[in-house]
Amino acid sequence: MTDRVVALTGAGRGLGLITTRILLDQGMTVVANHRSPSPDLVRRQDKHPDALHLVPGDVGEEETAEALARRAKEIGGLDVLICNAGIAKDQPLVTTPARDWDEVHRVNLRGAFLATKHALRQMMRRRYGRIVYVSSLAAVQGNPGQAIYAASKAGLHGLSSTVAQEYGGYNVRSVVVAPGLLDTGLGAALAPEVAQRKIDRALLGLGGAEGVAATIAFLAGPDADYINNTVIRADGGLAY
Repeated sequence: MTDRVVALTGAGRGLGLITTRILLDQGMTVVANHRSPSPDLVRRQDKHPDALHLVPGDVGEEETAEALARRAKEIGGLDVLICNAGIAKDQPLVTTPARDWDEVHRVNLRGAFLATKHALRQMMRRRYGRIVYVSSLAAVQGNPGQAIYAASKAGLHGLSSTVAQEYGGYNVRSVVVAPGLLDTGLGAALAPEVAQRKIDRALLGLGGAEGVAATIAFLAGPDADYINNTVIRADGGLAY
């Protein structure tokens, strides 16, 4: 059990919602951001009224990052930030409108930058912090039709590595988790034939969101304090 305060973006559904549940089950206090209404998250708050605090808002807007950090400070101070919010607008690069590129990067990368910026200010004062960025296998290997998404998620790798080096003197650690195809979220929205092609390449088949969420929760906990400045691939291994 732990009394850590964790701020989590993109908590309203999919991997973020499952991660929220696991963090709560492990005794952590969670400040959960969501953009769209999430009845599941509200029900979870009814069950954990003292441990789950909801902060609605668009992660691409700075006031959301400010509200997330402020709420964490009010309930004891921010120990961990998990940047999970993400969107995709998949299509061939040559037909991609610039507005789609801008919007995906605004959420996936600008959102993580803003959340990190305001979280670090607390972590520096507290002389402790852990930041977990949820990326994707697409950021590591690329993926046809996902140029925007892959580029935005790859940006998290550079951000994480720089944060680890720039703020290591303040006892701040930073790590990236790069899941493969999962049974929830963006993975579950793929056309069946596309999903099957990807599953066939995975040595362990389709990934379970429960296991990846548990990995994220472990990285948010004290037992992972010596894991820093690296990318954890949670993709089951891929066939060449």
